[in-house]
Amino acid sequence: MVGDRTIGGRTTVASLGLALIVATAAFGALLGATLPNFRSVDEISLLVITAPISPLTLAVYGAVAMGSFLVALGYVVQILSRFDDDAV
Repeated sequence: MVGDRTIGGRTTVASLGLALIVATAAFGALLGATLPNFRSVDEISLLVITAPISPLTLAVYGAVAMGSFLVALGYVVQILSRFDDDAV
C-alpha cells in the first residue's frame, strides 16, 4: 500500500540538511553576483582573512558556514540524545 509509507529517519534529516546547504550556497552566489554592482565593494574581510567578492567565494562561504553549523548541531543532538532514557 502506498499510504502506509512514512517519511523519517537519518536519510530525511540528511536530505533536508543538504538541501539547506545548497540553498545557502545559491543565495551566497546570488549575493556575490549582485553585491559588487549594487555597492562599490570589491572585497570582504572576516577577522584577518580578506577575500574578493564573487559568486564563487560567497557560495563557498555560505555552504561551509551552514554545513559546519549543521554538523555542530547534529553533534549536540547526538550527545543530548544519550541522556534520553526513552530513546529508541
